[in-house]
Amino acid sequence: MRTWLENKPRLVFILSALVYAATFFVPIYQHQHAYKPVAVSGTMDLREWDCASDVTVPLNGEWAFYWSRLLTPADLAAGTIQPQTYMNVPGHWNGQRVGDVKLPINGYATYRLQAKLSCNQGTLALKTSNIRASNRIFVNGDEIGHSGSPAATASDIVHRNTPYAGYFQLQGSSELDIVVQVASFKSFNSGMVQTITLGRQDVIAHLSEYNVLLDGIVSSGFLFIGLYFFVLYFQRNNSKELIYFAFVSFSGGIYQMTHSERLLMKLLPSLDVMPQLWIENLSALGVLFFFSRFTYYLLPGVFSRKALRVLEIVLAACAALVIFTKATYYAPYIYSILPMSAFVMGLNGYYMYKASLKRRPGAVYLTLSAMSCFIMMFTSALNTLWQLDGHFFLPIAQPILVISQALYMSLQFTNDYNQVRRLTDKLSAADKLKDEFLANTSHEFKSPLNGIINISQSLIEGARGPLGREQSEDLQLVRDIGRRLTILVNDILDYSRMKHRDLVLHIAPVDLSAVVGAVIGLYGYAIKSKPLLLDNRIAPAQFFVLADENRLYQIIRNLIDNAVKYTERGSVTVTASAEAGRVRITVSDTGRGIPPDRLESVFMSYEQAADTNTQLSGGVGLGLFIARQLAELQGGTIAAASSVGSGTRMALTLPAAPMPAEAMPEAKTKPSPEPDEFSATEGHGPTNVLIVDDDYSNLRALLNVLALDGYTVTAVGSGEEALRRIDEQPYDLCILDIMMPGMTGYELCKRIRERYTLPELPVLLVTAGSSREGMAYGFEAGANDFLLKPYDMSELRTRVRTLVALKQAMGQVVQKELAFLQAQIKPHFLFNTLNTILSLSHTDHAKSRTVLQNFSAYLRYSFDFRGETELAEVRQELTLIRAYVDIELARFGSELRVAYDIDPEAGACRMPSLMLQPIVENAIHHGVMRREEGGTVSISVHLRGDRLHVNVRDDGVGFSAKDMNGSGTRGANVGLENIQKRLKHLYNESLIIESNPAAGTSVTFSIPQQQH
Repeated sequence: MRTWLENKPRLVFILSALVYAATFFVPIYQHQHAYKPVAVSGTMDLREWDCASDVTVPLNGEWAFYWSRLLTPADLAAGTIQPQTYMNVPGHWNGQRVGDVKLPINGYATYRLQAKLSCNQGTLALKTSNIRASNRIFVNGDEIGHSGSPAATASDIVHRNTPYAGYFQLQGSSELDIVVQVASFKSFNSGMVQTITLGRQDVIAHLSEYNVLLDGIVSSGFLFIGLYFFVLYFQRNNSKELIYFAFVSFSGGIYQMTHSERLLMKLLPSLDVMPQLWIENLSALGVLFFFSRFTYYLLPGVFSRKALRVLEIVLAACAALVIFTKATYYAPYIYSILPMSAFVMGLNGYYMYKASLKRRPGAVYLTLSAMSCFIMMFTSALNTLWQLDGHFFLPIAQPILVISQALYMSLQFTNDYNQVRRLTDKLSAADKLKDEFLANTSHEFKSPLNGIINISQSLIEGARGPLGREQSEDLQLVRDIGRRLTILVNDILDYSRMKHRDLVLHIAPVDLSAVVGAVIGLYGYAIKSKPLLLDNRIAPAQFFVLADENRLYQIIRNLIDNAVKYTERGSVTVTASAEAGRVRITVSDTGRGIPPDRLESVFMSYEQAADTNTQLSGGVGLGLFIARQLAELQGGTIAAASSVGSGTRMALTLPAAPMPAEAMPEAKTKPSPEPDEFSATEGHGPTNVLIVDDDYSNLRALLNVLALDGYTVTAVGSGEEALRRIDEQPYDLCILDIMMPGMTGYELCKRIRERYTLPELPVLLVTAGSSREGMAYGFEAGANDFLLKPYDMSELRTRVRTLVALKQAMGQVVQKELAFLQAQIKPHFLFNTLNTILSLSHTDHAKSRTVLQNFSAYLRYSFDFRGETELAEVRQELTLIRAYVDIELARFGSELRVAYDIDPEAGACRMPSLMLQPIVENAIHHGVMRREEGGTVSISVHLRGDRLHVNVRDDGVGFSAKDMNGSGTRGANVGLENIQKRLKHLYNESLIIESNPAAGTSVTFSIPQQQH
């Protein structure tokens, strides 16, 4: 990715050139147009200078010079001592002549300048820059400052060359007499080599502070950048350019501190001159050395290896000269260092510019660096040749060089990061594809496995005819393998989630007995044909653990599954005990056992136990591994103890939870629970919902949510209480938690189904496990739907609304269907009756009137029917039957005989209207009247206990089993089909039809007693 700067290289080049040009020409222009008086023969006329202005004056020109004398103002006051010559300032004395004597580098002297001012009051100041190598300044007889201690001998002198500002007051005099003592025995040139500046006190103070601040910013910037890249190197220690750039920055910062305002000497005023010179020269060599190596590693293949080796040898030699000789204050060394520095920086700049021409990423930064190198060379040369103050040119090149190189490396890191991010994205995409592949493959596995299991089971149950013993065993093996593979698929998905830390645990107190009871109930259903006893010895509400109920269920299921799998006969027992704030759950079996050297291998994942080839592994290798991982995620452990032939003991240890208040023994001794604890009813809606859970917080949450949704909600805490409530009043929906102590949700669901059918009272089971066996067991127990913990309240609301709406919709559909079917009964009978009356009206008028009267009575009673659930007294139904029978007797005469056996006590009972007449009609028309000689129809109605028994028997033709249709009636008999549906809907009962072609047919039904 190219940055904005890289996209505008020409603009960057132009702007950089303008900045660099400004750093040159602006100071030069200001210098050319500044006020610059010149001293002549030791005097300077400053009367044109306004002492109150912000203008500073360089005291340049000819100063009176006294060689080999350190004079004081008192020595010069008499006027008897004449200067030996006049020395130009700025300048050095070495090589200058005093008379016929050529001055050496080492020595001492006094400079004097007398100036005339336009003012005689106020406070002025002098600012020194570079006076080698020690000095003391007097103004009008008073010492205003010094650096080091000038002396006439090398043993007495204290070399220092630290810039400072000295302040003085005019005190009524408009003349200045400035005396400067200078001595040097350790410098390559000596004297006042740079300008002394005169100005107002606050102006000079501001100038000094500005120079110190500027040097501090540049130095600290170098040092901080060096520290940053130094630390960065250890994070990316394969990038050597980082460490060399850090050393470049360190060296540059230290070098800056030894020049201009010499911050190092201000920070360490007692530092001797030799260590100062070593630091100054070695830091300069360090910049050259480290910058060359930095460029070499930054631009591999661009910087010549041979050139680098030559530079390293030369710079190492220079460093040796600095450390072991006095070269630092000898002119040949100093004057050779300057061009060498220019050459080294120029060479590095050349290679950077060469690399930028290759259009490599960050070329613009390399161009800036190259320009900075050349600018540094140029300014260094001008400062030396013109003897300028270190701040004459703004130090722009050095920061730009460091910043541009930092940006270049930052760009490289950014590009590397982007590349890594792209690769990471690709890996993440690949990992996602892998997960999707795993999920999709698992899903694809589930579909054929489900088909294998179901087809195998259907064949075992005889869907394609009876099987031989070996065939049945083979199919059972196929089914069991399919179930094992299904478990393996689920284990692989759990393993993947744990591997990616995708499991979310909801830790809360859990009743251990309820969880174990639910698992035992499930496996009791799954191993019906196996001679194995599953024994839960954990008492209800005795042990509570801190765990995720869903995952605890999975752990217990895996442990019991492992025990059941390898125990052919005997028992699997689950016990629990308390141990120092923890609960120990032990699953013991009487199976084949595990060799001691394999106890730990059974807890390994399939990746680690791939060499397992015994039957003990079961071919899966993930169940116990997942169980242990889940236990450890919840702060627990799993250990195994076993010996071959003696069974196995799996011990699960989990943190104990405090026993809930409602489960405390003293709470159980109360005569009845408080309404707000385990029994409560809230809401006033038309729909009644019963929720059953032993956890009060779950009950309260469900109460609050469902009551707000407009339901009348009753909450109870046990299965026994739930059954009592169901017997007392009807409910539209039951929500049951599976894991309850005592009576589990499975058992309670079975008990409910003994009272109500699936559409009459829907049951929603709330479970922590989603296994196929658990769901099958729940549906067999009579559940309508499942809700997996932890559930979202919106999902709960949706399932509740669906089940309630389903019940209501089914009721409405059945009502409409029954109304339609009832409507079919009347036209059927009306058609037959009208035909009879019409026939009699031509032959027997009196009899036709009798039939018509009976028909009128029938209509009077039948029109009282107002709904499909309308109940009528038995005596009323019998009146209808007699009226109907009389009509039929009029049609068939002596061929039809009807006998009544009516219990007098049954007359007051109630039964669905028009329930009996279609049965009698069926017996007459499809039974006795199919015989030429006719026959007898017997009608029996008796009250036996709390049930009403009705039987209609005929001695007609009868029918065989193959003539019976899907509803249990013969042929396409509309009337009996209607009765069958009404009985099923209203009572969950069916017609009992017994028939024999030679003996006739018997139709019986029994319904609960309905009396006034």
